[in-house]
Amino acid sequence: MADLDSVEVYLEGKDPDGVALFRRFEALVERCGASERAPRSSIVYWKRRRVFAGAYIERRRLELNIDLLREAEHPCVIAAFHTTKRVITHRLRITDATQLDDSIAALVAEAYADVGPGPRSG
Repeated sequence: MADLDSVEVYLEGKDPDGVALFRRFEALVERCGASERAPRSSIVYWKRRRVFAGAYIERRRLELNIDLLREAEHPCVIAAFHTTKRVITHRLRITDATQLDDSIAALVAEAYADVGPGPRSG
């Protein structure tokens, strides 16, 4: 699978603690259902028809982008901003595996269901 190879290339040489956080987040995304990984040189995105989440390693920590149709409150959110008229990207900073809990899983599941399918009229 080409995207898996590209993810491995992205992870190569990264801090092992950051990689462990990345893998844990990746598992949360995969629990939502089928999606495609879209790795870039600086970030790995997950998408269905549209990107709904992204993750990148910054030294030992993990930085996340989770796209929602609302502004959500969460202790790990460091910023939230509109990336389209309807979609709000939430930047989260993860420094410990315990932060990747059910509350993050719920945000990812919401992003997967609401943003991943792409624009809907209404």
